[in-house]
Amino acid sequence: MAVAAGEDFTVAVAEDGSVFSFGTNDYGQLCTGHSIFSSCDPRRVAGLPAGVLQVAAGGAHTGVVTEAGDLLMCGEGEHGRLGLGDEHDRHTPTMVARALFDGEAVLMVACGYAHTAVVTEGGGVYTFGSGDFGQLGHGDEQEHLLPMRVPASRFNGERVVMVAAGGGHTVALSGAGHVFTWGQGWRGKLGHNNETTVMVPLQVDARCFGGGDVVFVAAGQNHTAAVTSEGLLFTWGHGAFGRLGHGDTYHRLVPTVVGRPAGRVVMVACGWAHTLVVLHDGALWACGNGHPVRLGLNDRADRHVFERVRVEAFGSARVVAAAAGRYHSAAVTEDGALWTWGCGDDGQLGLGDLEDRLVPARVTEATRIGRCHLLPEDLVLAFTMGIHDRLGAASPVGTLAGKSELVSMIAMAGNRWVSGKAGESEGLIRLLGGVSADRRARYVQKVHHDSTVPNRQPRYCRKCQVPN
Repeated sequence: MAVAAGEDFTVAVAEDGSVFSFGTNDYGQLCTGHSIFSSCDPRRVAGLPAGVLQVAAGGAHTGVVTEAGDLLMCGEGEHGRLGLGDEHDRHTPTMVARALFDGEAVLMVACGYAHTAVVTEGGGVYTFGSGDFGQLGHGDEQEHLLPMRVPASRFNGERVVMVAAGGGHTVALSGAGHVFTWGQGWRGKLGHNNETTVMVPLQVDARCFGGGDVVFVAAGQNHTAAVTSEGLLFTWGHGAFGRLGHGDTYHRLVPTVVGRPAGRVVMVACGWAHTLVVLHDGALWACGNGHPVRLGLNDRADRHVFERVRVEAFGSARVVAAAAGRYHSAAVTEDGALWTWGCGDDGQLGLGDLEDRLVPARVTEATRIGRCHLLPEDLVLAFTMGIHDRLGAASPVGTLAGKSELVSMIAMAGNRWVSGKAGESEGLIRLLGGVSADRRARYVQKVHHDSTVPNRQPRYCRKCQVPN
């Protein structure tokens, strides 16, 4: 995730691949090298071996995936949730040997309350930690101190591209758009039309999603959500406080489409008892338990349907990613700003104090948050015009005239993307604050047409004869 909200702490990835954390640090979950002090201000995590791609936050542990495909863990080690072969806490990021993933690079990590799930670049799923409800998917309730692979046959042989970990259940999404769930079935959070505990992955009936392919999944403490390629939102599980967004507090045993908000949903975040969604237009909507002020709607009232968080609360900037913790929330806007709100009694808002916030407040940090950013079109245009002599000989960019590589450079800067397998996973891209599927298609067409899209010839500027 670009930003991850744990039980009472927050972790965020900066544009340059560095990591910042704040909040409670009882077990070393901030990865700052000690377990005594909590932090009310963002602190940079030291000792990382490479730039970080993604972070995840659980009850009291943190997972970090580097661009090189290595997994590092820190925080509480009870039940083996760190995957390091013991139950000791770790106060600094500690690498989980790649050999434990059959030598494959790690694509993403998800941290539940007391267990962890990992997806490798080959599409394999590995789990470790508490197995009290069968959430590890190995057919029993045993805890595992080391990563153990869930057989591919459990996913019908389909490549898994995304996982989400909740309080006692796990969700996986395949590249074919199918959803698999396992673990505790209380209040129907597995989506199998019952409350039965399932100890191995079981596919959720695809008909529940109206025939659409699912591209994003999220898991809260006791509820689950999914987003389809058409931008429809489905929620199921525990309905108390209105966290499912259906206008009531009833439980849903199967995925049920949410009628509001009106608009195309890009991503969803599930907390302990509330839900956040980001729309294609950059709006953030919230529903569920409003106490203590985790919804950002300037009061403590519950919402049984999604209500939009005022755009002015984010300085009128578009929201690209959101995270929901136990009593607090966070969001990243397109300009790379980090915003937090809700309960701040452990410093989990990163605002320099222990006060609650009824509405989003900007975390003071110069570093841009999120690995994916889009350069504003006016800046792209201004830079690209630098290759044309129309600006005159006196222009300071005149020396760049005729350099065709500038166009590619500007195009890449204007559509910052994650390289490798991560850039091919729509769900992961959305977690990282990336653009939506239709903009990604345009990006591939414009920037990689000569190598990625077969039989497509580049168009040339009639004046300078460089690709445009």
